[in-house]
Amino acid sequence: MKVEHPDSYEQLGAEFQFQWIGLLKDALKRHGVEAELAKKICGDFTFDFSMLIDQGEIDVDGKSYTPVIGFTEDEETLAIQPAEFDFHEYAFGNTSEAFGQ
Repeated sequence: MKVEHPDSYEQLGAEFQFQWIGLLKDALKRHGVEAELAKKICGDFTFDFSMLIDQGEIDVDGKSYTPVIGFTEDEETLAIQPAEFDFHEYAFGNTSEAFGQ
């Protein structure tokens, strides 16, 4: 499998984040959380989760790992997050867009 950092990663990453915000928004709505509070929860969670992706480390069995989000449209190429793309920079903008604001 070929691993690359394509120019299209920004669009893929932003859309992925937008869709996870939509899933969280829908779950909060199903559980009766009012829209204004749901937006705040989505923004805070998305920012914190994005920071985990961008800068976090996970320790397992004495080894430290950094999470990576990758995308593939086939089994030959894997697009992974380039250093200049940060999910947290899109967190509140995508949240506002998901809530139609």
